[in-house]
Amino acid sequence: MKKRKDWRENMNDAVLCIFTKAPIPGQVKTRLIPTLGKEGACKLYEELILNTLRLSSVLGFAEVRLYCTPTTTHPFLKTCADKFDIQLHLQEGDDLGARMDKALSDSLDKFDNALVIGCDCPWMQKRDLEQALAVLSVEKRVVLGPATDGGYYLLGLSSSMPFLFEDMPWGQASVLRETKERLRSAGVNWSELDERRDLDRPEDIIEYRKLTASTKKVTVR
Repeated sequence: MKKRKDWRENMNDAVLCIFTKAPIPGQVKTRLIPTLGKEGACKLYEELILNTLRLSSVLGFAEVRLYCTPTTTHPFLKTCADKFDIQLHLQEGDDLGARMDKALSDSLDKFDNALVIGCDCPWMQKRDLEQALAVLSVEKRVVLGPATDGGYYLLGLSSSMPFLFEDMPWGQASVLRETKERLRSAGVNWSELDERRDLDRPEDIIEYRKLTASTKKVTVR
């Protein structure tokens, strides 16, 4: 059996896959449009992307990959790639599960560990990512970051597991439960991080503004 490295060493053999949409008004944060308008919801989404990239940039992953849809050529995304020195990749697959499976499988062809996150969880912390790598360094094959809406904000793997993504009810409150049931049925151990809240609904905006009130914003120029 291959001996696991200390998690800090694992950081140098791990890739962080960040899933995002191109910030196009009317196509992102659609549930917030009645409250913020198309442009306001889009600006908020840009802010969330920047917050996520800022968090990831201080950790020392071997690679950070921004998996984008429907394009990698949006000016905001290209500027982010330059500013944070990250790679842009196009999401490939017919649904979210296929796209996540493809991104993780490709990453695990090159790295020992791979994490996938979105840009919708501003409450995620540096220690969540550190803990995820620590979990994978002690023989756990899977780490989950449970979200309050019944999904997950983080998934970490040390080997490809396509069965976690096929015919999954994405967007439903049963995603996390179904994921754990599949792992249990396959005899795969997993560990869970602290539960975090996603920013999806109008009521989340107030809590998010409280969170960022004393936080220095990142800008892209």
